[in-house]
Amino acid sequence: MEKELRWSDHKSTNLHLVRMILVGCELVTIIILGIVFSMTEFKETDFLSFGIVGIFMLLFFSLPHFLLSFTTKPKETVFDLETKTIHWYERKKETKTLPFQSINSISYSEYTYTVKTKNGTRTVTVYIVLGNVGLEKIQLIEGTNYSKLRFDGEKICKHLKVPILTSDGLTIQPSELDLPIHKRKIPQSILDQEIQFSKDSELSVLKQNQKVTLKSNYKQRILVFVAFSVSVALTLIIQFVIGDLFSLSMTEWETFPPSPGQMVFLFLNLVFGFFPFLYVLYQQKRVKEISITKTSIEWYGKEYPFQTWEDLIQMDSKLCLVNDTDLVSFSLFYFCETSDITNVRHWVLKQIFEISGNDPDLLRFG
Repeated sequence: MEKELRWSDHKSTNLHLVRMILVGCELVTIIILGIVFSMTEFKETDFLSFGIVGIFMLLFFSLPHFLLSFTTKPKETVFDLETKTIHWYERKKETKTLPFQSINSISYSEYTYTVKTKNGTRTVTVYIVLGNVGLEKIQLIEGTNYSKLRFDGEKICKHLKVPILTSDGLTIQPSELDLPIHKRKIPQSILDQEIQFSKDSELSVLKQNQKVTLKSNYKQRILVFVAFSVSVALTLIIQFVIGDLFSLSMTEWETFPPSPGQMVFLFLNLVFGFFPFLYVLYQQKRVKEISITKTSIEWYGKEYPFQTWEDLIQMDSKLCLVNDTDLVSFSLFYFCETSDITNVRHWVLKQIFEISGNDPDLLRFG
C-alpha cells in the first residue's frame, strides 16, 4: 500500500530529462576518450598531463549540473497518506503543510507563458489542480500533459474523498469519476438550452433512425484567397531564387520543352509552392461531419465508443475527447465560426444524453 504520493512541478520534470541527456553525453564522451587513451602509449612523464586533463574534464562535466542546481528551484508536492497531510517543498525545504480535511473540493485551471527557442518563440500551457480551502484556492499539482494531470487530479479526489468542481459548474463526487461519457453528469443549463448556430457557420442537423449528424458546409473564402496569394509568392520565390541558383528556373530554359531536370524542378516547384493553397482547399471541400449514435461518436468518419472516453472538453479552437490515459483533439478551425465552438460542444453533449438514455434520474444528471 502506498504511503505517500509525490508530484514535481513541470519545470523540475523537464529538468530530469535534461540531466539524463547531459549524463548520457558525458558517458559517451568518457568512453570515446577512454578508448583513444587505451590505444595510446604513455610515458611516465605523460601521466602528470593526463591527471591535469582529467581534473579539467571533471570540472567541465560538473559545471552544467552545478549551474542547473544553482539557477533552478525544484518544487514538490507530497501527499502523506499515513498522516493525511499535504506538504509543499522548494529545494527540498518544506514551505507549507496542510491537513487533508482542509480541502473542501478541487478544480482545474491553467496558465500559459512564452519561451524563446532558436526558431522564435513557443507557448507553453500548464494545467493545474487547485485545492479549494473555503474561498482560497491553493495549487496542489501541475503539469503540461492534460490527460495525466486529469488522472492525477481524480486520484487526489479519491484519496481526499472530496468532489471535483468542473468548468461547467458541476460537482462530481469521487464515485462518479470513472463513468464513461454517456453516463456522466451534464449541466441542466445545456439540456435546457435551445442550441442555435451562426448562419456563417453553415451547420445543419440530419437525423436518421438512431443516428444524428451535424454537417458543416463552412467555407472561409478569405482564407482561400490568402492561401492562394501565399502559394503564388512561395512558388515565385522557389522558382527564381533556388531555380536561378542551380540554373533550373524558367529564365534558364533554352528549349521547349525544357530539359528533364528543369521539368522535374518545375513540377516540384508547383507541388511545394501551392501546398498551402491545396491544403486549405482540401479542408474546405472535405466531408465535415460529427455523428452521434447510441454507442459512439463518429468524428470525420472515425468511430469513438462512449465506453472508452470519459469527457469532452474545449481547448481553444479544439474539442478533445479525454480519458485517464489519452487525449484526442479535433480542430474546429475549418468546421465553424470560432463563436460556435462552445455551441458545438454543447450540441454533442446534449445529443449523447438524448440518444443514450434521455432519463435524468437513471443517468444522475442534474
